[in-house]
Amino acid sequence: MTPIDSTPTRILLARHGEVDEVHRGTIYGALDVPLSGTGILQSEALAKALQDTHLDAIVSSGLQRAETAAALVRNGRPGAARRDEPRFRELDRGHWAGMRIDTLKSERPDDFRRWTESRGALQAPGGESLGALRRRTLPGFQAWADAHPGGTVLIVAHLWVVRSAVCEALQIPMDRSPGVGLPPGGLVELSWPRSEPGEPNGRPELVQLGVAAMGRVLG
Repeated sequence: MTPIDSTPTRILLARHGEVDEVHRGTIYGALDVPLSGTGILQSEALAKALQDTHLDAIVSSGLQRAETAAALVRNGRPGAARRDEPRFRELDRGHWAGMRIDTLKSERPDDFRRWTESRGALQAPGGESLGALRRRTLPGFQAWADAHPGGTVLIVAHLWVVRSAVCEALQIPMDRSPGVGLPPGGLVELSWPRSEPGEPNGRPELVQLGVAAMGRVLG
């Protein structure tokens, strides 16, 4: 019987690049919005930084702002398949999705005040809570770690998704996640243990936080 490889998986978790200017100042959440020219350059920088890194899987949320970088990383890697993981989509903003923040301020000043005080963590009407986000993302991270024990997986996703992984590694509640920052195009490295049948899942380790793709080549 072949023993199960229990070596942790190296997860490189990237935030997508800057979105197009028309959507900045908008509560877009899980809406599929495009990148700006700068965001494309940031995606290209991420691909360049990873060009010499062996990757066992290249995963994105499937939204175009994340898939742009994932596609650039796949270029030049024969056989690298597109892998979309809906569990890594951004926080669903419900009825506020597509609303301008200044509209929220003028039409719903109390909600705007609570939005500001929570640093964007406030659950929108009909939208997703931070707890619900974490409950969907963590099984996704675990599934990709289990699929590639001892390997390296790149996941291109979104800021709140990144925050959910970092909070799990640091064992802090999601209501503290707004304090976790990562610039567009930034990269986080985690060591994610394989799940063992009948045992509680191990705690992932945060190896590096806030590594900028530009000027950083990961071996």
